[in-house]
Amino acid sequence: MKKPFLIFLFVSFSFLSYSQQFKWKKPVDSICQNNFYLIDIDKDVLSKLNNEFNDVKIIDEEQKEIPFLMKKESFSVLKRVFKSYKIKEKIHWKNGATVLIIENNGAQKINNLQLQIKNFDVRKHLELSGSDDYKNWYTIKENYTFRSANGLQTTSEIKSLNFPYVDYKYYRIVIFDCYSLPINVLKIGYYDTYQEEGKFSQIAMPTLTRFDSISNKQTYIRVQYKETPYLDKLILNIAKPKYYYRNARIFLQHHNKKGQVYYETIKQLVLDANSDLTFYMDEFAERDFYIVIDNEDNPPLEQVTVSAYQLNRHLVAYLEQGKQYDLVFGNKKMLYPPNYDIAHFMDEIPKDISTIKTGELKEITYQKKKKVKSSTLWIWGAIAFVAILLGYLSYKMITEMESS
Repeated sequence: MKKPFLIFLFVSFSFLSYSQQFKWKKPVDSICQNNFYLIDIDKDVLSKLNNEFNDVKIIDEEQKEIPFLMKKESFSVLKRVFKSYKIKEKIHWKNGATVLIIENNGAQKINNLQLQIKNFDVRKHLELSGSDDYKNWYTIKENYTFRSANGLQTTSEIKSLNFPYVDYKYYRIVIFDCYSLPINVLKIGYYDTYQEEGKFSQIAMPTLTRFDSISNKQTYIRVQYKETPYLDKLILNIAKPKYYYRNARIFLQHHNKKGQVYYETIKQLVLDANSDLTFYMDEFAERDFYIVIDNEDNPPLEQVTVSAYQLNRHLVAYLEQGKQYDLVFGNKKMLYPPNYDIAHFMDEIPKDISTIKTGELKEITYQKKKKVKSSTLWIWGAIAFVAILLGYLSYKMITEMESS
């Protein structure tokens, strides 16, 4: 009985000491159903994490850990979206052919059409022609063959019809049905590919200290944040003059072991009046840095301001309705990220899931252990000694009785 009890005490003590290392917490907003959610990691949370972003946990009302994945927005993502054309006419020729006519609004230049077709397992021949007036048609491609459509785990498949660039207003697709019944074309369209910029959140404005050196022909701007910024984007705003083109750089100030000052250049900048003065970093964590502007023979730039942004981060987790969840974070003793099973099931997490916020930031307070007075320690020590002595005497008496 003693061994399980000791193990229980050890585990309980370990968990208690481990949980008490977190300094901050934020309640997670209530949810309406069991599902995966994106828990927003705002600047209040991010600024208090370590450089590896691994000292954060989700716990429920029973203090149990909830597995999660941390997800960060990308600077930009290449996205591909299917867009449908309007099918203006669908007819069947007497010689056994299906004719589909679509309208290309704006006569945009294209080099492919995508046909979403119900699954089939026959061979079909196609030809494509174009027209600007819906009367005179011109050949684009002929003798094109679709052999089969077998969408994986779906009842349809998208087939590509590729051809040289053209810009007709109307396109006519003829599918020959001489030897079999028609195939079922559901949609005709194209894939629009575009770059989607990542989503950012602005962090608190820094304190700026400025010094213009006439002798060095430079402007020094010291940028200071109260908390670790982890910034991904830096935007400068310059009020005057209207036209300027200056070289600049971001540098850090260090001290060596002898106390001597030296500087480390982090990033080279070009300040151009014809640009938006947006510069991208990657989780830049310095709370104190300098921007140096080379003025050459020009007057210093006026009213220079600095704003910084972080790429949005989220925790992806499966949460249950009716339970209360908290984020706990800020633990200097956590050196490694958690290892959860959910990392092996990323492909099964839905892409479009709801985002939920967190509530008020609170500091976690723990009751300090009261120090036991030295006099009390002596008493307990004496009791322990008497107990051991009595145990020894009892053992000796029992052995003597058994021997007699």
